[in-house]
Amino acid sequence: MITRCLYCHRPFPERSRFPGFAHGPRVAYDPVRSRLWAICDGCYRWSLQPLAERHETLDMLERLVVDRGHPLASTANVALIEAGGLELLRVGDARLVEEAWWRYGRELQRRREEFHRSYSRISAFTIAAFASLGESLGVTDFDTKIAWDHMPVADIQRWRHFGTLAWLGRTRCPDCRSVLRAVRFDLSWWLYPLPEEDGKMVLGVPCSRCDPWTPDKGYRLRGRDAELTLRRVLAYQHIMGASDRELDDAALLIERSGSAPAFVRHVGDDGVSLRRLGPVRTVALEIALNDTVERRLLEMEVKGLEATWRHEERLASIVDEELEPPYPDADGR
Repeated sequence: MITRCLYCHRPFPERSRFPGFAHGPRVAYDPVRSRLWAICDGCYRWSLQPLAERHETLDMLERLVVDRGHPLASTANVALIEAGGLELLRVGDARLVEEAWWRYGRELQRRREEFHRSYSRISAFTIAAFASLGESLGVTDFDTKIAWDHMPVADIQRWRHFGTLAWLGRTRCPDCRSVLRAVRFDLSWWLYPLPEEDGKMVLGVPCSRCDPWTPDKGYRLRGRDAELTLRRVLAYQHIMGASDRELDDAALLIERSGSAPAFVRHVGDDGVSLRRLGPVRTVALEIALNDTVERRLLEMEVKGLEATWRHEERLASIVDEELEPPYPDADGR
């Protein structure tokens, strides 16, 4: 059994769920050609496992993918799959159904559990007490004065994790030409996603000098600013997480749209504020938006991994042909 990276000699973790196979958090395999690589998390090189030690591990990997696999990203030739805490690079089509909700659904469940723990409430009130003391002693800015005695635990936790501003920058209203320099979290429910422009997200911000209730009038954040601001706002609003029922309903909405990016586009086409979307659709929007962003980044990574696989496959074919016994000739010799 190979216990160290063949290139940098970094030891693989001793604990493994696969007998006779030492590996790190990422593994690559090809079930058709019976290839198996342990990917070093130090130098990121691929260590090909001995031919005699692969078959049992390959069968276990396939069962793990079928039973617990969640596709992260793929190309025509390879797929990156999360399964049981491992990231598996599988050569070929795994035929798994993409479930956009599963990863961020678990994150919202974790937030809910964290929020309802007693120490979270204690820490929130402790922070509020110190902040109030600082205000009474005059060691904080007047502009950031907050009425702590009227704030529920959720708002204190929001302030603790996110502060007060969701966006800082400079953009003009196309109608009155006033300048927007900041977007506050406490007014963020009135933001409204709009139809994409040139494939980029657009986020509307009401203009108080024009008509704050008309989507056609207001400030516009576009591209990365819109995407990042909306993700921050949704995380702020959902600081308490989501219930299992809300997650189930949100997953159903995404599935009905066909994909996470499609759901994000459908919400933008509606052009309504986050408040009018309601709790379930905003939970679905956060899940779909985060999944879309991460999948875009993972697809870029998988393309690089595919190029690495092509190189390693050429080496593996040479090694395996050298290790396999020669085929008998016509005389059986």
